[in-house]
Amino acid sequence: MRRYSIQTKIVLPFLLLFAVVTVALPLITVEFFAWKYGEQFTRETQGWLDVIVETGYIRDNEKVKQAYSVEVMIFGADYTLNASTLTVLADEEQQWENLAEKMRLQQVQQSLLALAGSTETQGDASVTHDVTLGGKPYKVFYLLIPPGRFYCLLRPMEEIAAAKRTLAWSMFGIGILVMTAVALISHLIGRNLTNPIKTLVEFTQRVAAGELDKTCAVKTQDEIGELAAAFNAMTRELQQSRDKLIQAERLATAGRMSASFAHEIRNPLSSMRMLAQMLMRKTDVSSERHQQSLRSILEEIERIDGIVKGLMDFARPATLNRVQQPLVPALQAVLSLMEANLAHHQIELVQQFAANLPNIPFDTDKLKQAFMNVVLNAIEAMPQGGTLTISAVETADGIRVEVADTGVGIPEEDLARLFEPFFTRKTKGTGLGLANVKRVLEEHVGSVSVESTVGEGTAVSMWLPSA
Repeated sequence: MRRYSIQTKIVLPFLLLFAVVTVALPLITVEFFAWKYGEQFTRETQGWLDVIVETGYIRDNEKVKQAYSVEVMIFGADYTLNASTLTVLADEEQQWENLAEKMRLQQVQQSLLALAGSTETQGDASVTHDVTLGGKPYKVFYLLIPPGRFYCLLRPMEEIAAAKRTLAWSMFGIGILVMTAVALISHLIGRNLTNPIKTLVEFTQRVAAGELDKTCAVKTQDEIGELAAAFNAMTRELQQSRDKLIQAERLATAGRMSASFAHEIRNPLSSMRMLAQMLMRKTDVSSERHQQSLRSILEEIERIDGIVKGLMDFARPATLNRVQQPLVPALQAVLSLMEANLAHHQIELVQQFAANLPNIPFDTDKLKQAFMNVVLNAIEAMPQGGTLTISAVETADGIRVEVADTGVGIPEEDLARLFEPFFTRKTKGTGLGLANVKRVLEEHVGSVSVESTVGEGTAVSMWLPSA
């Protein structure tokens, strides 16, 4: 089955309609013109014929010809030509039998007798016929005159035929111009309608191919524009869903790896810790160098144990103990633990907590751990000191906490990967800190986002719902 484009479906009906109009209109116009002019022509010539009879010009054929620019022919009752002003006849027309047949005299006689009532009666009744003599068209007006003869007034039709042809060609030319204009306008209208649709189709094909970061460029203020906007919104939602699915798969994979990794490391790590502690107790206390080495070993074991604990926390299924309570005390408790660290790095702490913040439901331990991870990252971003600003404000449906530092900042290309498991820009650490922050916030049906400018600092915004 042949497939037509929308543009063709729009243009073709108009073209077909105007093609029919282009053909039909000249024909109808010409026929109407011929009919109306024929009526006028007949009335006018009939008037001439009445004048010719009344004035006696009927006996002077040449005078009639000069006065009215017509030809006159008179036939006898036996159809023989008695008189004629028409000198140019075809060879076959010069034979009276053929001429009488061409002039339809027998048919005319019957019509005139029916009108006049008898062959002896002269009257004003006449009939008309179209004939061609000498290759020229005439309209013939027949009148019965005594004794039973036929008076024929032949009026040339060449000018009328030429006028009909001129009118027909003029109408046809106008029709062609109109059809061309309609075709052009229809094409422009069709293209104006179909171009956005083509753009939309190309966009959906790219989306189907997985290019969810694209947007449809259709900006028309109509239904197609609304459809494009709906497609753009749908694509954004698809991209967000895909990103969340990918992130969930990554987190699940990272969780399984972390659990396996932590389990395999923790057992030998416990043995190493116990052996080091036994050696410290058995080694000669005076051997300070040995004692220092063992303390260093224990410190590194504790550091590794902290990493393993972080891995296990990341892999452990979420179990929240949400309690409706004020948020600021939990934040201040974390900041109290960080006071020495902040002072050591010469970082000024600015607290901007709005008054009368509502109580919200949250798991204290998990949220404090997430908040501590963010603060530690901010401290590490300011090795030469700076300002750490902690703020909390009420929003329409929750509380927003922002941790802003004046540190080194984060390059734009790294911002999108900050919350990926095991992604880190530091030489130390597992890269699970912000991943855990994101997970904790999402477990609370909240969200976290980061804005940063290299050389100016970073702001981490955390939002928690009020219910």
